[in-house]
Amino acid sequence: MTATGFEFGEYRFLPSARELWRGARRVTLPRRTFECIEHLLAHRDRAVGRDELVEAVFGRSNVSDAQLGQIVLRARRAVGDDGNVQHTIRTIAGYGYRWVADAREIEADARDAGTDAAAPSARGASKPRSRRIVVAIALVLAVLVLVAALLLARRVAPPVATHGIAGGETLAVLPLQVDGLREDAWVRLGAMDLVAERLRQAGLAVPPSENVLGLLAAPATDPAEAGVRGATGARYLVRGRAHHDAGGWRVDLAAEPEHGIAIPVTFAAHDAIDAARGAGDLLLAALGRRAPPNARESDAALDETLQRARAAMLANELDTAREILGASPQLAAQPAQLAWRLAQVDLRAGRLDRAEAALDDVLAQPATQADTRLRADVLIARGATRVRRGAFDDGGRDFDAALALLGTHGSLARGQALLGRANSRVAAHRYDEALADFGAARVDLEGGGDTLGVTRVDANLGMLELYRGRPATALDYLPGAADRFQSYGALHELLLTLTGIVEAQLAMLQRDEAWATVERASALRERITDPDQRVDLLLNRAQVQAGAGRYREGRAALQQAAAIAMSGNRVLQARLRALEADLAAREQRWDDAARAAAEALAEWPASGADGDRSAVVRVQQRALLALGRDDAARVLLDRSREASVTAATEPGVVDDALAMAEWCIHLHDGGCAGAWLQHAAASADRRGVPAEIVAVAAVQGPFLLDAGARDAAVAGIGRVAPWAARDFDSALLQLRLFRKLGPREAWFNALRQAQALAGEREIPAALLAPPEPPATP
Repeated sequence: MTATGFEFGEYRFLPSARELWRGARRVTLPRRTFECIEHLLAHRDRAVGRDELVEAVFGRSNVSDAQLGQIVLRARRAVGDDGNVQHTIRTIAGYGYRWVADAREIEADARDAGTDAAAPSARGASKPRSRRIVVAIALVLAVLVLVAALLLARRVAPPVATHGIAGGETLAVLPLQVDGLREDAWVRLGAMDLVAERLRQAGLAVPPSENVLGLLAAPATDPAEAGVRGATGARYLVRGRAHHDAGGWRVDLAAEPEHGIAIPVTFAAHDAIDAARGAGDLLLAALGRRAPPNARESDAALDETLQRARAAMLANELDTAREILGASPQLAAQPAQLAWRLAQVDLRAGRLDRAEAALDDVLAQPATQADTRLRADVLIARGATRVRRGAFDDGGRDFDAALALLGTHGSLARGQALLGRANSRVAAHRYDEALADFGAARVDLEGGGDTLGVTRVDANLGMLELYRGRPATALDYLPGAADRFQSYGALHELLLTLTGIVEAQLAMLQRDEAWATVERASALRERITDPDQRVDLLLNRAQVQAGAGRYREGRAALQQAAAIAMSGNRVLQARLRALEADLAAREQRWDDAARAAAEALAEWPASGADGDRSAVVRVQQRALLALGRDDAARVLLDRSREASVTAATEPGVVDDALAMAEWCIHLHDGGCAGAWLQHAAASADRRGVPAEIVAVAAVQGPFLLDAGARDAAVAGIGRVAPWAARDFDSALLQLRLFRKLGPREAWFNALRQAQALAGEREIPAALLAPPEPPATP
């Protein structure tokens, strides 16, 4: 039997088999991503309007641009495309999308399409695409977002054999309505989470309860349940009601498809836990699934304690969760379990020292040594704690050990461990391995229905691009991830993603856009309880203000940040000191700049953010030279020489080369300075980051003008002329050029432009005088 398909490049798309192949490898696609590709391919002869594509993919019209954009983004990635190149799916501005890659129809054997071995071998196995990668603070993102999914995690039994509803279908469980006494309010979230876990243990894809609650709390959709269905791709929404009376508890559940008849079940029992578990098992039977084994009766009291604590955690009532756990006699008899769970509460609260010390103790206990899954969970929690404080190598070793214990079976815990390890590998410059981990994490998280986890992967990919010095590519990932985090109400993840966006926008010299992003984050400040994130928000503000010449405001923001007691995050401490050093250098407060730069470098993690470190080293060298401390500056020279052999595409190479050039200029060695400036310019052009190109021109332009190299100076300063309308350093270079060469009108226009951007920065007095008229022959 044959089925019509399509072939394009190294891909083969089989609609009837619902498969996409890349060479000999089958590409796993969510349903809506598949249908997006299918519709665009089927109508490749024309552009497809936005509304038409929404109807084809979602079957309804009330879909946001962000939701559709996410589906198109996934479709592009599945076929090796992206929003920048667009060689397969092109955006038609103001209208929709169009399939532009060459595609031909083929006849494929549907029986062979379902096995990897039967895939066509002529095209060969696909090669992984090389992707590049943020500032040090952005690496914290994976840790904070990882913590939310780790809180009070319970053991998940291996999936039992199943039949009926397809394993790829997603069900989202909503909070239950509770008819009972005030003290029964915990059942609303506790029973919700128990039912969700029960369905997940049976092999169904069920989003974590945090995801669903975040979507329900977001104001973006009405009714809120539509946002849950749209964001998670859930085929069924599971609604429930728990009723308590003198006879005990009754739990009613109903699995509601988007279109069609709901599947209702009812179960009664003496206590709420048994009633919720029984209703969940009945629902599994109605869906064609076998229920996983029940807990032993001796575990019932512990199960209720964990559900109560879990409900408190979901409501962000951390002190209540701690009290519930501490009061449990069952957990008191299991000190390793109790300490692990309390450490996770401390980790969520930002008490890193306390959490890590507790986790160290748990790992040393015999009960943990004997329990493979508990040991893996504790290692994941400790790895998250270590990476959050900047100890990337130590965290990576914890994630390695956890993954070795978890094995190859897909699970949410494995996805979280892979995500954490990926970020530790980024810090170690093991980029290909990090990308492989990100991909594997996506598979595990998406397979478990954790769409918020998938968004975390996307955000981390954007951070990875920024870390490698590719801000334009980072901006292909980060804004969409920020929008999805906001739709989930995921505050921690949103704020850290906005930090990455600010860094990328500043690197692209998009200062107005960066300020708008800072204001977007600042609008959330009343909801911020984590001191580290309050500091991060202030540092973003100070960085943008300093870059705009608003030095007083920048100093005030840095002083506010320094007054906040942080969690011990060395990356954040280093960033604070680095920004203090940068602002002091801009204001020529050289003693302060040298001191703050030294403190920043002392706090710097052993691995990670090497490019940012190079910028701080350069600030310290400039300060030491300005203070006449040549011997101390000479110590930094060796670091610059060592770093200068780095490939010209790596972060930090431009600052390394500029530090060498400025040292040579200080020694009045023009030949040495010129050579290093050429190296810096070539590296900046190769990397293509506007802020780096301007940084080179700011040193090279005046050097060439002073040396009388007119043509070279015109070429170098002209390179940054397009940014002069929004960047002060670029505008100042134009002013310097026209003051030297004329004409007078061009100098005057350049002066007005520089003055408009100056803020508190002073324009050198020599540039304020008009150029001399050309001599008369």
